Order: sequence, then structure tokens, then C-alpha cells
Amino acid sequence: MRDLSVLLTFMAAASSAFAAGPTYPPDPFNDADFKDAPLILDVSHPSRGRGEASLMYAGSVIDKYTQHRGLMLQFDYAVTQTLGVGLTFGFMHGQLTNIVTDDAGIIGNKVGGPAGCVTKGWPNAPECQDINPNVPDYKQMTGVVDALVFWQPLYGKINVVSELDVNLQAFVLAGLGINGRRKIEATVNDHPVAPSDYTLAGGGLGEGGLFGDPNPHLTLGTGLQVFLLDWLSLRAEVRGYISRETFQFEGDSVESSYLAQYWFFQTGLGFILF
Repeated sequence: MRDLSVLLTFMAAASSAFAAGPTYPPDPFNDADFKDAPLILDVSHPSRGRGEASLMYAGSVIDKYTQHRGLMLQFDYAVTQTLGVGLTFGFMHGQLTNIVTDDAGIIGNKVGGPAGCVTKGWPNAPECQDINPNVPDYKQMTGVVDALVFWQPLYGKINVVSELDVNLQAFVLAGLGINGRRKIEATVNDHPVAPSDYTLAGGGLGEGGLFGDPNPHLTLGTGLQVFLLDWLSLRAEVRGYISRETFQFEGDSVESSYLAQYWFFQTGLGFILF
């Protein structure tokens, strides 16, 4: 009878322990691994009311006839934790790609190709009078100014190692702006004998001004911001400029409108002002 009583007492104690569940210490190794709030519960760099200035390098991607390099200066202000506004000023320098400038490229063919200026007879042949590429998206961007709206829905951490959390913020942006444009002019050299016997004008650094031949555009983009210090962040973005252009496509009797798209990858540093 005594053994039965001991058994019942043990079973009652075990049942009570299992019902309550095990208890785990908050920091079993005393290394402070779990002293901070995890993931988005600990927002070390809250957005609301934050003002920031960023300096970024911009390079065009998916280039066809022109490639661009430039610098962007941007000012941002977060109105709420997830919404903000911004203003961007940019300088761009464009260069023609090999599709245009190689000996077998568009201009090279117009000069020294089978139906080019050299073959047809310089200087009176019609092929010698205009060797500029007759292609869409040939104009180069020179300057950019944008008014932007940001949506910053994600804030969190990447656990690189257990002792280091990297705070980051993902965002998307949209806005309206104006970009300057210029067009590179090509002319045949005197007495051409080779596809490379031509001269380009108007493509020097700063030529055409920042906002010569202004054109409105829509801006779309997405990016990531990694906070390195309380006052410093690293930014990376993909940004597109979309505008309506006109061009007389082959087979058309009149000019048609189409959407021109220029895409850029941008990276740089953000300085948190307040």
C-alpha cells in the first residue's frame, strides 16, 4: 500500500511538471546573446522625422547605344515610419557604345560599309551627307532633377554572426522629374578610306549643359539601406527613368511615340543629418 502511495505521488508530481512546461533560462551561457529584442522589435534607426543626405555613384545598365556615368546628390525626409519624400539632383555623362562606334558598328557601316560613303563616292554621295545613327534612344542624358516619394515597409536585421546584427531598411520609390539631353553629331572626315574616318562632336564632359533640351520623365526604383553607424548608412538602388519620345520607325510614314527607358544602378553613402 505504501508503494502504491509513493507511485501515485510521483505520478501527480510528474503530471503537474508536464502541464506547466519546462522553464528555460533567458541567457543560459551568460554571453548576453539574447539580451536585445530580436529582428524588427528593436528598431535602432527609426525612420520617422529622419533627415538624410546621400551622395551616390550612378551607372547605366542594359545599355544599347549609350552608356552613362554620373553622380547623384539626394535629400530625404521621413514623414512617418514608412513614408518619406526626397529631392534628387544629378549630373550624367554619356558615351556611345561599341554598337555605334566600332568599325562594324552603325557609324562605321555608314562610312566604310558595302553601301557606305567610301564605296558610294566621297564627297557628293548622299551617304556622305548624314552618317548619324537613325535609331531610337540615341540621345544622352546630361542632368536630372527628381521629386520622389519613398515607401519603406521593411526594417530588420541580418544576423552575420551571433554577436553582430546589421540593421537594414528596404524601400521602393516613385516620382516625377526632368532630365537634360544632348545628341552626338558624327561627320565624315576629308577623303575617307576606312570605317573609322569620321569625327564625333558634342560628347565632351559637360557639353550640352545640365538641362539643355529638357524632357519630363517618370522615376521608379527600389533599394536597400544598411546602417553602419548612427549617422552613416550604405545605400544601393536600381532606378529607372521612363519618358515618352517620338521616332520615325522603319516602314512608318510619320513619327510615332514610344516609351524610352534608361535604367541605372546607384550606390553610395547616406549621412543622417537629424
